[in-house]
Amino acid sequence: MSGGRRLARARVAGVLVAGLSLSLVGGLLVAPTAQAASTSDLKAKKKALDKKLAGIQEDLEGANKDLVAAALTLEKAKSQLADAEAELSAAQAALATAKKRDAEIAQRLAVAQAAVAKAQRDLDAREAEESDSRAVIGTIAREAYVNSGMSSLSIVLNATSPQQFADQMSAAGTALRSQNSTVDRLEVQQAETRAKRAKLDAAADVVQELKVQSEAVVAVREAAETKASAAQAAVAKIVATRQSAVNTIAQRKKAEQKRLAEVTKQQHKITNLLRAKAGKGPAYLDGNGKLSHPVTAPITSGYGLRYHPILHYYRLHAGTDFGAPCGTPVHAPAAGRIVRAGWVGGFGNQILIDHGRVNGKSLASSVNHLSRITKHSGHVSRGQLIGYSGTTGLSTGCHLHFEVYVNGSTVNPMKWL
Repeated sequence: MSGGRRLARARVAGVLVAGLSLSLVGGLLVAPTAQAASTSDLKAKKKALDKKLAGIQEDLEGANKDLVAAALTLEKAKSQLADAEAELSAAQAALATAKKRDAEIAQRLAVAQAAVAKAQRDLDAREAEESDSRAVIGTIAREAYVNSGMSSLSIVLNATSPQQFADQMSAAGTALRSQNSTVDRLEVQQAETRAKRAKLDAAADVVQELKVQSEAVVAVREAAETKASAAQAAVAKIVATRQSAVNTIAQRKKAEQKRLAEVTKQQHKITNLLRAKAGKGPAYLDGNGKLSHPVTAPITSGYGLRYHPILHYYRLHAGTDFGAPCGTPVHAPAAGRIVRAGWVGGFGNQILIDHGRVNGKSLASSVNHLSRITKHSGHVSRGQLIGYSGTTGLSTGCHLHFEVYVNGSTVNPMKWL
C-alpha cells in the first residue's frame, strides 16, 4: 500500500474516532463541547436542590429525626432520579447510535470484502488468459526459429511447381498473421490485468479503512454499553432508595401526627399558665420597651405558617430560630421572673420568663431546645446568662427557638426585638 493511501486511512480513522468520541459527565455520554455547559447546569441544580432541602428541613423543624431524614432522602431521590433517567436515556440513545453505526460498517465491510474476492477472481482469470497467450506466442516463436531458413528466396528456389510455391507462401503469411494477432491480444490482456490489479488494490484499501472504522465503532459501542448498564443500575438504586424513604414516611406519619398533637398540647399549657399569671406581676420590661436578642447568632427561620410536606397542611411556626451552635451562651431577653425551667416535651429544655405587663398587655418569652439550664427560678435581669443552646427535644439540629407571648398567645418575636 502506498504512503498516500496509508495517510488517507489514518485520516479516515481519525475523523471517525473524533466523530464518535464521547465524554462522561455525571454518568451521561455527551460530546466534549457540551461538558462545560453540563458542569454549569449541575452546579445550578445542586444549588437549587440544597435550597429546597433546607426549606424541607425548616418546614419539618421539630419532627422526628428519622422522618426528617426520610423526607430529605425522598426529595434527593426525586431530583436524582430525574437526572439518572436522563442519563440512562442519553446512554441508551448513544448505544443505539453506536450499534446502528456498527451494523452499517459491518454491512459495508461485508460488501467490500465480497468486492475484493470478486476482484481477485477476475484478476486470476485474466492472468490465466494472459498466461495462455504467452504460451501461444512462445510456441509461434519456437516454430519461427525452427523455420528461420524459409525465406522468400528459398521458397521460390525450393518450389517444384507454381502450386507448391503458392501454398508455401500462404502458410508463411498465415503463421505471421497468427503471431501478430496473439501479440496484440496479449497487449490487451496485460492492460486489463493492470486495471484489475488496481481495482483489487483499491477494494483492499476500502476493506482496510472499514476495518479501522469498525474497530473505532466497536470501542464506542462497548463504552456506550458500559455507560448504559451503569446508568440502569443507578436508576434502580435510586428507585430503591426512594421506596425505602416512602416506606419510612408511611411508618412515621402517625407518630408525626401524635408529636404535633403533643406540641399543640404543650403550647396550650403554656398559654393557660401565662394567662393565669397575667396581670399579677409587676412590669419588668425596662429600656425602650423592646426585648434583646437572647443569643448572638443569625436568624435562620422566622415566625409564620409552614406547609408540612408529610402531613400536607399548614401549621404555625410560633417563634424565631437563631442558628446558634450547641453550647452558645443564652441570655435573658429582658428583666422578669422565671415561670418554669426544665424539660417540656418537644421543646426540650425550656426556660419560660414572665416580663410583666407592657402597655396593658401581659408579655412573656421562652428559649427552647437548650443543652443546659443555668438559672432555674427567681428573678432575672436583662442579659443575664440563663443557659446554653442545644438540640434537645424534637429538634433537627443545634439552634435556639425563641418565642414571645402576648396575653398567653404567641406573636412574631421580631415585633419585640
